[in-house]
Amino acid sequence: MKLRELKRGKSRAWPPKRVGSAEPRDLSVEDGVLEGVERLGPRLLVWINSHGHRCTASLEWYPPPAVGDVEVVLLASIGGRIRDLGDREVPTRPGPSH
Repeated sequence: MKLRELKRGKSRAWPPKRVGSAEPRDLSVEDGVLEGVERLGPRLLVWINSHGHRCTASLEWYPPPAVGDVEVVLLASIGGRIRDLGDREVPTRPGPSH
């Protein structure tokens, strides 16, 4: 599954949604560069630098994939453009056999 395929209900979860209001609103998250990732329960907070302005964004979806699997992919992608990261594959773990 690609990051851009993550869903929260019927809505797409990618790109991450900005939180807070300190940064200029006309900056696009997708044009920014990933600077950091932190797990916060069932979601991830990501720090994005867009044209010299740092913003925080939230990434929350309904599993699968597991939060830890997405976190590993994003940590390995620090420095990448958010727009390009949507094509990154998240490895899928086999589910339990029934």
